[in-house]
Amino acid sequence: MQIESVVVADNASDATVKLAMELTGKSATLYEATPTDMAIMSDSTTPQDILAVVAFKEEQPLGSRVVVLDGVSDPGNVGSIIRSAAWFGFSDVLLGKGCADVYNTKVVRSAAGALFRMNVVRGLDVVSTLQSELAAYTTAAAVLVGGEPPESLHNAEQLCLVIGSEAHGVSERVLDACTLRITIPGGNGTESLNAAIAASLLMYEASRS
Repeated sequence: MQIESVVVADNASDATVKLAMELTGKSATLYEATPTDMAIMSDSTTPQDILAVVAFKEEQPLGSRVVVLDGVSDPGNVGSIIRSAAWFGFSDVLLGKGCADVYNTKVVRSAAGALFRMNVVRGLDVVSTLQSELAAYTTAAAVLVGGEPPESLHNAEQLCLVIGSEAHGVSERVLDACTLRITIPGGNGTESLNAAIAASLLMYEASRS
């Protein structure tokens, strides 16, 4: 990653100062600030004692394990899905129009560093992407009822999981462009799973193939 500048609190721990110096060695400019100024620069209630300005990542060609988000607007969910995707060996997370932006501060924090290891593409038209770049993939949409069991994700050489918002699910237009519908068994009186939890369960099942 291209790190442009680093800001460290003047009362930071030795470990944090060491990290700041290492980043400075990668051509970043180092600044020192008071805890009060650190709080002003961060939107977190309890900010850490180091901040950095990092260039946006360049988008890369797609790999063989892709997650597509259709209208997932909650930034905590988007960040958590990126984190799970990195954990389960997925290569890319594609954000359709209407999704929380990958550089939303809550997305960045929820991703817990996974953002730096994932290829994230944003602002896509999901239907056209499924019909073009992902046409050769097994495209599996998560649906609340009536889909195939998660084991159907096994053995797909190129897999694309499509996750919709908690409020509306995957849109009908996107469902029509997918080759498979997947339902996670369960319920027991509850309405639905959190989008990030559902995505994580399906990514885990896909990783077992």
